[in-house]
Amino acid sequence: GHAAPFLRSAQALQEVVASGPVRQQADEVAAMLADPARTQALLVTLPEETPVNELVDAAYRLEDEVGVALAPVVVNGVYPDVAGLSPDLPPAAAKLPAATRRALAAAAAFRCERSAVQHAQRARLADALPLPQLELPFRFTAGLGPDDVTALAAHLVDAVRGLP
Repeated sequence: GHAAPFLRSAQALQEVVASGPVRQQADEVAAMLADPARTQALLVTLPEETPVNELVDAAYRLEDEVGVALAPVVVNGVYPDVAGLSPDLPPAAAKLPAATRRALAAAAAFRCERSAVQHAQRARLADALPLPQLELPFRFTAGLGPDDVTALAAHLVDAVRGLP
């Protein structure tokens, strides 16, 4: 959200400087920002309400106020779908201790709820901002290490290659 004022600085200089090297540099920067072949904003969000709101707001400000073209949107931390997941445990779970059944049901309910929220927010993002979405999966780890970064980078490369 803080990028738009920074990127508008070239336009501000154009308004106050009539000529000279500062004006020439401002003109060059403004031309570069307005050229979608040279500059596109790659925005990143989480599939949650507030981050999606902020991304949509930033996208419109970048396009309308700065004139920067938008690249596809990166949606980070997407939970993979788990087929058949339900808080309703199968009959075989009756053999488990009650505390284990409650914990499994709670974990499944949480995951189902988070997945539903993510699907709804990604759909809302697509409605508000009709750009391709590049999905990065949630990494189920306490901290990202080099292997996680490598895996995410590979996933992003594959997603970019899959663009039309």
